[in-house]
Amino acid sequence: MNKIRFAANQDTNYVFHMLAVAKCGYDNEYSAKYCVLYPTEDLSVIKRHEDLLTVCGGQHCGQLFDLMVSQPACARISAKAYYHGLILLGNEILNGNIPEYVDKSLIPYTEIIIELSEIMVKHYDNYIETIWEHEKAKIEQYIPELSDLFESTLFSEKAENLVGLLESDSFTATLVTSVAGGAEAIDISNDQDVFGIERTHTDAFYFIGHEFIIYLLMKALRHANAFNSFETWCLTEGLAEYYLKRIMGDTRFFNQQQQYVAFYEELSNSNSLSASALYEAALEQFINKRNP
Repeated sequence: MNKIRFAANQDTNYVFHMLAVAKCGYDNEYSAKYCVLYPTEDLSVIKRHEDLLTVCGGQHCGQLFDLMVSQPACARISAKAYYHGLILLGNEILNGNIPEYVDKSLIPYTEIIIELSEIMVKHYDNYIETIWEHEKAKIEQYIPELSDLFESTLFSEKAENLVGLLESDSFTATLVTSVAGGAEAIDISNDQDVFGIERTHTDAFYFIGHEFIIYLLMKALRHANAFNSFETWCLTEGLAEYYLKRIMGDTRFFNQQQQYVAFYEELSNSNSLSASALYEAALEQFINKRNP
């Protein structure tokens, strides 16, 4: 059974829309088209905190990325309601009332969080009323052919047979229209990832397939501390590409990880090794020997 689902969600799209119009991590045709609709002073606030709000695979994760981007993009509640809640909580903190559940490391950013949240609340309704339906149509037109590729190839079943079972019942690729040229394949929950729609369907098939395997590896390597450091990012990305190549016969992206693919292939030629055994061997070869 295919476990890869596709979604067009208005709240996920709104969060990344606002990053794009502020040219915060994204600067593309979409940014140019829509940025003229917003006050310069609002966009400059978002842009000023770019380092806090953005991610770069294997290199950087902004201090406020999870709170201000990832969590509202999950769309468990509307983004407007989410940011409104942050404003209320922030004001409580400024008044000295700090709930136990609050991440103490984020308290110094309280005024920034309130300022950003006010901007996100301010422009939400207009986006839903005047922009979303147009962008939603693009995504809904893009999904069917991509979904058919995963269905017809039994990709998720083959990947699980090689790597191990997915942690959850399904994996959701949430598609957005604003992230061309910037970071994507962004995991915003334990079963949801954000992708753009600018690639051909075949390229998207490879790209999303790679990320699905990453999610399988999160479970398969859960005892190996494989995802706790940027230092080992190359090893897990290379391992995902190794499995993708076993399924597809080739790869299309992550060319900088091909040395690790070759390493895993060489090991597998003479041994039948699990994902964790392959990873541990690469860790010893490429990390531990370099850092004795």
